[in-house]
Amino acid sequence: MKPIILLDIDGVLNPAVCPGGGGDGPLLRLSNEKRALVRRLARSGRIAWVSTWPADTVSGLEAQLELDVEPLRVTMVFRQSDANVPTPKLTSISRWLSRMDAGDDACWDSVVWIDDVMGPDARKWAAGHGLPVHLEQPDPDRGLVEAHVSRIEAFIAGG
Repeated sequence: MKPIILLDIDGVLNPAVCPGGGGDGPLLRLSNEKRALVRRLARSGRIAWVSTWPADTVSGLEAQLELDVEPLRVTMVFRQSDANVPTPKLTSISRWLSRMDAGDDACWDSVVWIDDVMGPDARKWAAGHGLPVHLEQPDPDRGLVEAHVSRIEAFIAGG
């Protein structure tokens, strides 16, 4: 088995936002470097988008990536109680992973979460999760870089 790789878009992939995506939303364009890094990640595990971008916009991003396996999408539901927490996506991620596990849809042996917004609540959650968890928090100005992917690959290899 391989890990599930929870992947944020803004602050991690930092796509250029171009008008006229063909639908109602904009078109996201990834740099060649970010495309190559995401493809490497996809060879290491199953990608699941953890983003508030609309589905049609994310579909345009997926088309650029040309991945062998279509990424999953974590349902983001923000409640008022999520407004004042250090990691607003944590509740949605935890709920989604539990739902996937309960439905026998969880075909992974660990979790990698890549997001530019993570607080101590995410680290506490990771430490207490039933599976091994690796967190990567890129600088939002630079986003995902080679060093992040290398650390993730080392985690997956057991290092």
